[in-house]
Parts: sequence; C-alpha cells; structure tokens
Amino acid sequence: MGFQDKGQSKVYEQGFTIIEILVAIALLGILTAVLTATLTGSLSLNRQSQKQLDTTTQVQGVLENVRAAWKTQSNYDNACAPGVTLPSGYSIKFINLNSRAAPLKADGTLWQAPDPNPTKAGPPSNTVNVQATCTAATGAQVGSGTALSVPAMRRLVVQSGTTGTNGTQVVGPQDFSLTVDVLRPQ
Repeated sequence: MGFQDKGQSKVYEQGFTIIEILVAIALLGILTAVLTATLTGSLSLNRQSQKQLDTTTQVQGVLENVRAAWKTQSNYDNACAPGVTLPSGYSIKFINLNSRAAPLKADGTLWQAPDPNPTKAGPPSNTVNVQATCTAATGAQVGSGTALSVPAMRRLVVQSGTTGTNGTQVVGPQDFSLTVDVLRPQ
C-alpha cells in the first residue's frame, strides 16, 4: 500500500515481524516434539506386539507338533514327541487326567488342591520326552504295580521363556503359556 505525502511517493510494504516468525517456529517445534513422541511410542508398541505374536506363534507351533506326534498311540502312551524341536528356554509338560478332565496323582487317584493352598501348588506335572528315541517319560503311566495304566486324557502345557544362568527357565512379560487337553488315540 502506498500514500501520497507532500508530493512524495512512499510505498510501505507489510510482512511478518520477527516476533511472529519466532512464535511460528516455536509452535512448529512443539508440534514436531508431540508427533515424534507419539510416533516413537507407536513404534515401540508395534515392536512389543510383534514379539508377543512371534512368541505366541512359536508356542502354538510346538503344541501342535506334540499333538501331531500324540496321534500315534505309542507316542501318547509313552508321553513322548520324538523329533519335536523345543526352542531354548521353552518347556512342555503334561498333566495326567481322568475321563472327566480331573487331574490324577502318580498313584492314579484324584489330585485335590490343599485347602488353603498358600503356595498355589498345581497338580503334578511331568516333562514330555522330545528325544529322537521314544522312551517313556516320567509319569507316563499312573497307578502302581500291576495296575499301571495310561490315562484317558492329558493336559499339555507349553510355556515360553528363556534359559537362566543356572539352566532354569525364566519367564518374562513377553512370554506365553498355552494349554490344551488331548484324548488318548483309539
């Protein structure tokens, strides 16, 4: 815009002041910081979710491999899954059950949780044998003497984890446990 003053022509130009530019830069910086924090948080959650999904998929794969091995009656009877690869730190356990899915003790009687159960102790469990040769796992049969028998059903429990310094299983927040009941094949 311009105006005339005593015969002289002066042209005034308008623009942004230094204050306006500094305010705009400050707002842009704040917006960038907020968006960066949000994006970083989202990427971290995505990474965590992917780890959980990978662990869950791996646990399910191990469980399905044991179930497939147990479709052969001799493998079920011996509580073994020959050739199943178990990732480091993972465990596969089984709990012997009767036909009504009640846990059994080694002598074949029903397991009862102590009342009260201060240690939250669960029913007796044994480790599935995953060696290449299928020898009977500890606890594969219940009863005693000549009354040994193979239970009608077993509960498989696959737990992910890592191997601790002393060789024990360490279960962390990203780890996962999957449980399924399997009937004895006929």
